[in-house]
Amino acid sequence: MPDQKFGPLVSFTDVEKAVLAHYKLWMHTWLSARERRLNIPVMALARPRSYIIKQTFTALPGQERTPMVICVCDGFRKETRRRGDGVHTAYLRFGIATVCMADGPNSVRDLVGHYQAATLGIALKHQKVNDYIQLDELVDLKIDDVDEEAIGRSMTACRIELTYRVNNFVEEFDPPGEPEQPPPDPEEPQPDSPPVEHVYIDVENVL
Repeated sequence: MPDQKFGPLVSFTDVEKAVLAHYKLWMHTWLSARERRLNIPVMALARPRSYIIKQTFTALPGQERTPMVICVCDGFRKETRRRGDGVHTAYLRFGIATVCMADGPNSVRDLVGHYQAATLGIALKHQKVNDYIQLDELVDLKIDDVDEEAIGRSMTACRIELTYRVNNFVEEFDPPGEPEQPPPDPEEPQPDSPPVEHVYIDVENVL
């Protein structure tokens, strides 16, 4: 089977990394705009010190440095859309959270609000992540207090929940005429299918 027949071979981790890199690329620009809007010195807000991918939003204090941006993807939001050529478009459920730490609950909520404004702006103003990943819908916004007993400081996480559309996520193989077997040496590039030598066409005249 030729290598191109394997399809795009896209992993959900490929999508996670691309989405997180997208927010990291734009974060400084959007925080700077937020600072100018509020007439506070540019760089007065700390830029995120950690960009991480997690299975859930739980993060123990001290594991990463705050402010931190967390990207979570836990699967399909809805069923894939299959095109006529057998290529599937996927709709992946994402959460983008920013976790901040401050000396009091009011201070930390004000602080995390700056990052909420930035992440929401990035999501909606820069919907195209790359040639095959694009924002499909904004679903929700949530603010959660993080347990502070162990650290004596207040932590708050603000997250937006959204769906990213992934074009060409997976491709169905052509129905084989005969059951295929794995190649004798799968580590090597697989050759193209042999060229067609003869084509026979039956034509029937209908009056």
